Amino acid sequence: MFKISAAADVPVFNCHVLLHRPTEGGGKFSARCAAAPEVTAEGNTERETLQSLVIRFKYFIEQHRSQGQAIPWQDPELLPGEGEVERWVSVHL
Repeated sequence: MFKISAAADVPVFNCHVLLHRPTEGGGKFSARCAAAPEVTAEGNTERETLQSLVIRFKYFIEQHRSQGQAIPWQDPELLPGEGEVERWVSVHL
């Protein structure tokens, strides 16, 4: 997870997402951040799941920044597990 821009003092992070799609039998989408595995989300659609993950990701970043703490990135980032696909989401704080 790396900060990719700071134009006009608005930090932008490239969030590497591991997304699990539901099986044909139903269920929910689930996602986790490869660089911050504690940041997770679920939803009925891929879009809903990614939107929820972005909200939680922003909170995770702001929580550490507001307390003056280093962001505890997973290094190396997690790799996709069985049934997971990768997504990259630019997150503006």
